Amino acid sequence: MGRPAKSVDLMSKNLTKDEISNRKQTEDNLRGDTDKLIAPPFLNRNQIEIFNYILTELTESSVLGNLDVYILSICAIAIDRLIHIENLINQDFDMVADKAVKVAKTQYTKDFYRCCNELCLSPQSRAKLANIKQSSQDDDPLLKALMLDD
Repeated sequence: MGRPAKSVDLMSKNLTKDEISNRKQTEDNLRGDTDKLIAPPFLNRNQIEIFNYILTELTESSVLGNLDVYILSICAIAIDRLIHIENLINQDFDMVADKAVKVAKTQYTKDFYRCCNELCLSPQSRAKLANIKQSSQDDDPLLKALMLDD
């Protein structure tokens, strides 16, 4: 099975300037607006806190759009339920051998990893986002001019 497509900002593949420009424009159009990135009402209080935390942390990267509400919700639910499962195991360590607990933990872990992949939450993706942000700051003529004034 092939790897999922990455944002052009996260790609290390050599593309021409025209290819990068076209792809960025397409991604921006597909991403859509960001005015409705709020936690859905079906999330509980803990899940809303997780949702908002991830949203806050990813806002600066500009990779989220309104359609990402659903994947953020799934991620928040998976994290909340993994925490709940770990709390159950911590209270009664014999639960670690319970088949239903193992199956649930495995499923929510898979959901979480899938969400991490979709939301660029892996350490590699975050490092690439940081490098991109730094290089865009290095190339910004306004920032260069302001630094010369110091």
